[in-house]
Amino acid sequence: MDEHEGAVGTAATPTATDEDHHPTQVEFADGPIVAEFVHCDTVRVTGTASELILSFFWWDESGQIGTISEPVGSVDGERDISATDEFGEFAYGPIVTGLECFTGDGPVVPGAGTVDIANPTIDACTAAVRSEYDGPEELEPPAIDRSSSALGTSE
Repeated sequence: MDEHEGAVGTAATPTATDEDHHPTQVEFADGPIVAEFVHCDTVRVTGTASELILSFFWWDESGQIGTISEPVGSVDGERDISATDEFGEFAYGPIVTGLECFTGDGPVVPGAGTVDIANPTIDACTAAVRSEYDGPEELEPPAIDRSSSALGTSE
């Protein structure tokens, strides 16, 4: 997919669509967890998880990048999680990079979850935000680790 193909929206509310994208589903003894990245700042989670950590990045007015990986609560059924709704407005972005799901008891810290699901539309979302940016300098490039798989489980 061309990095601009499927990217639409504005800097405040970018979206990305990929007609070939299918939700990521992970099977557990308690049932599946499905994550669908429906917009650049929103992931729809279906299933049961005791806690979720949302990870995303954004740019400030001067083009400097910031990142957040924070717990956003649980899911039992279906839940749309928006970085903007959870953490407020950002100058440019935000773009969700991934979701970490916790299915049992234990500490809720990044890297200790049961499953880690990466957003497959990051490039299209980044292109959408960059096309709307009108600042004096270039937007700082996001530091995204592309060497790992889109899905990791600790089960």
